[in-house]
Amino acid sequence: MKLKRPLAAVGLSMLATLFILCFFGGGRLVFAVFAGALLCLLISLTIKKLRQGALLPTVFGSVALSCLLLFVFELFVFMPVESFCTDNGEITAVIREYAHESSDGNRLYLVADLTALNGSKAKGRVRLSFPAKPWKRNTPILPEDSKLLEPGDKVVFTGKLYKIAGSNASIHNHFKSKGICLAAYPLQSVTVEKQAVKNLYTVLMKERKRTMNQILNAFDADTASVIISVLMGSKEHLSPELYSAFGRSGTAHLLAVSGLHLSIWIMFLVDLLKKRNALSKPKILFLICFVFMIMFFAAFSGSVKRAGIMMLLYLLSELFGERADSLNSLGFSAVCILFMNPYSAVNASFLLSFVSTLTIIIIAVPVADAVNSWLDVKTLYRFPKLFKSAVVCFFISLFVNLATLSLQIRYFGGVSTLGVVTNLLLLPATAPLILSSGLYVMFYFIPVFSSLLRWLSKLCVLYCEKVVLFISSFGYSYLELDESFVLPATAVSVAVLSLSLFLLKKRKKRLDV
Repeated sequence: MKLKRPLAAVGLSMLATLFILCFFGGGRLVFAVFAGALLCLLISLTIKKLRQGALLPTVFGSVALSCLLLFVFELFVFMPVESFCTDNGEITAVIREYAHESSDGNRLYLVADLTALNGSKAKGRVRLSFPAKPWKRNTPILPEDSKLLEPGDKVVFTGKLYKIAGSNASIHNHFKSKGICLAAYPLQSVTVEKQAVKNLYTVLMKERKRTMNQILNAFDADTASVIISVLMGSKEHLSPELYSAFGRSGTAHLLAVSGLHLSIWIMFLVDLLKKRNALSKPKILFLICFVFMIMFFAAFSGSVKRAGIMMLLYLLSELFGERADSLNSLGFSAVCILFMNPYSAVNASFLLSFVSTLTIIIIAVPVADAVNSWLDVKTLYRFPKLFKSAVVCFFISLFVNLATLSLQIRYFGGVSTLGVVTNLLLLPATAPLILSSGLYVMFYFIPVFSSLLRWLSKLCVLYCEKVVLFISSFGYSYLELDESFVLPATAVSVAVLSLSLFLLKKRKKRLDV
């Protein structure tokens, strides 16, 4: 018997396994799970019924592969880098990203690629920590403001390399999900060699920074910060009040570039480029390039990588005249991301994106369609598309909030109680905001058109700000919960989602009869 969605089974099994292994940690656990999975795989292959079913062998094989992947990644990627921990030494690194300030404004953090340690070749990604205001320190650090450091600049300094986050496994895993396991700070002055390395990545990073500056110069601070978040997923310019308001109102997902943003862009471009209900191959190739551009401008975050891979699979299926399966595409995206870095399994952005998309595919949209069909039959009235779209959005928001309940508590320390309402209120402004601000960035040099887009972007941001600030002002709009609520929240989510799936299957059987 052929497994209908093998990639979905592999992706989900690998994600669940790696989440548990990374969360609880320990080499012994990895070995125990690996041995158990191999044993179960062998048993399932010897039993004819299980072998023909294919599901259990696929799951056990995926679990074993996950253990092996984590072990290899730890052994050959992170352990060699962690061996560089020293009391002090001469560190040479190439800046990878622009600096951003700590929340208190006293330090600047930069991600850099380690190239040498004490004159010997070294390789690994580290986070550099420099004082933001050197004149307040007794030790001179930089010959110039470190905010001027750019990707491609080489820095050489005597400093200390240490394991990031120390014994805090949760924070350590967070940085590992970004490929970083060490941090460094200078003990003496830093020598800077401008643009020592030039490649495609540094050029693209500068273009991303130029676009940010263009937005900051064109709009007021709050408007620009929201537009930068919506287009690029960068929240560094958001004021603490506004960032908190989006989180408390349950709309923080709008500030992370994901499937919603990509879908809006692709639907807009498809409607624009379509001719006689078909897309030519050159137009599909253009859309593929556009998806890569969006992924780059969002700095390849976990959510945009997941959404981008799924969208690329859809476009490639259109290119070759095939039909893409949503669940297989989701599973394939998980496999790709986890092979790049197995610690992505504990990355909040990727996890929330994956669970949300899985819930939308298997529960939210089918439930919304069932409700719309039921309304059509019971009321004998054909509801307009706008109403039906609102019903779909309501159920998507409701079920996604339920499915991600425990993740919200685990990673953000609370849940929004009015998230469903806020998402419905922001629905009219979401697509216009994404499209108008993005088109403004692309066509800012056309006077009248850019002025119109700029005005529309400001209007959409103003509406969004008013809504989230109003909703978040209610005392009961957000519940702060500690990690003791994670298990009860998981139980509630599983119970409600399982009941919904059961009712959906029951309805389908009744309709089939």
